[in-house]
Amino acid sequence: MEQATQAAYSVLTQAEGPVERKFAARENPSRLLGLFAILSVLSVAMILALSGIGFHRVIQNEMMTVAEEKAHQFANAIFAQERATLLHHDKGRPVIAVAEADFAALDKRMKQTLINFDMYKIKAFSADRTIVYSTDHKIIGKVEDLNDKLAEVIVRDTVVSVLEHKESVRDLAGEERFNIDVVECYIPIKVGPSVVGAFEVYVEVTSTHARIERALKGSLAILAGVLVVVFALLFLPLRRGMIGLKSAQDYLRELASIDTLTGVFNRRHLLNRVQEEQARLRRTAGKAVAPVVSFLMIDIDHFKKINDTYGHLGGDQVLRQVTHRLKKCLRQYDVLGRYGGEEFLVMLPNTRLDQALVVAERMRHAVCGTPTPLEDGQGATVSVSIGVSTVTDHGQDIAAAIARADDGLYRAKNNGRNQVCALDDTARLDAQAAPIAGALPQIS
Repeated sequence: MEQATQAAYSVLTQAEGPVERKFAARENPSRLLGLFAILSVLSVAMILALSGIGFHRVIQNEMMTVAEEKAHQFANAIFAQERATLLHHDKGRPVIAVAEADFAALDKRMKQTLINFDMYKIKAFSADRTIVYSTDHKIIGKVEDLNDKLAEVIVRDTVVSVLEHKESVRDLAGEERFNIDVVECYIPIKVGPSVVGAFEVYVEVTSTHARIERALKGSLAILAGVLVVVFALLFLPLRRGMIGLKSAQDYLRELASIDTLTGVFNRRHLLNRVQEEQARLRRTAGKAVAPVVSFLMIDIDHFKKINDTYGHLGGDQVLRQVTHRLKKCLRQYDVLGRYGGEEFLVMLPNTRLDQALVVAERMRHAVCGTPTPLEDGQGATVSVSIGVSTVTDHGQDIAAAIARADDGLYRAKNNGRNQVCALDDTARLDAQAAPIAGALPQIS
């Protein structure tokens, strides 16, 4: 009995486990197809986001370049026009300043030039960052020490521009305007190699910026449509392939779990189902109704003699007929599998020992009650011996229960075959059931 228990335990531990089932679930074609769909959506979103950022930067940089060139031309034109008014000398050094007597005329000319260039604001700074002129008269004389962009222009002799959104500004007519986009350009004023001041020119790009945004949204919408079509065209053949793959997997899984001769579960899948039942028993531990499961180990009597008498083809027919008769005695959720050559294992969930003995007797009668017909017209007299065991506690070892059923089977064979024998761990019951005539009671 100890050797049988160890053998049963060894087979159980080799059955497909939860990790393998989890891995198989991950390889499910339907799961992979869903993953592809999710990745496709994420890919489209990422492509659109990155493309949008890239397009926006390229177009915005181009807009800034155009605005900067326009501001630079305007600043050069202003300085050329107003050089005599803006450029003075202090101790031989050139400086940017505006005489009080010249201010009114300069302001008039500046505003007219701004209108001609379609601009609305300008500032002129001296080298010490003092505002010497602005269309906003209130800030004239202010020193912008903290203006880093202005400092960079004066110190490094470079042009600096930045795009900004203004909530509200006043135009040259004194009217307040809301939500406009401007490019602020700082342009150095040079006399020879020296930077003597700077212009701050505001170039309005509100309409240009709005057109860019509309064009960008339209481009992204077209790109999104193209990507959806492309991924849909990829998804459809992939879906067909996945459906075919799933069908092939289902067929292979069936081949891997079914005994091809008898059509019932093979040993590996049978023991996997047994392992699942043991897990169920553990989950129901501590509940009011104690879990119970019974096992029947069935062996065809004198099967070697059947093979010798009717040949191996006749023996195969007997195996198929016996399997068919055994299945008819079981409930839908009972588990029947081919355990060995002519051995079968039955698992009866929620079945007590007395109920399992009834089922075993029903099976024995179903097999031996009528000769088994063969293709050549002969009829083979076939009987089975059955061992029964029951697990009534989640702490009991199912492998040991199968071994007890196997011991009961050998006890039945030693007692003369064609009978049912049960060995019960708790009551130490040694039951040899006599043939039962008439209808057998149903299992609840």
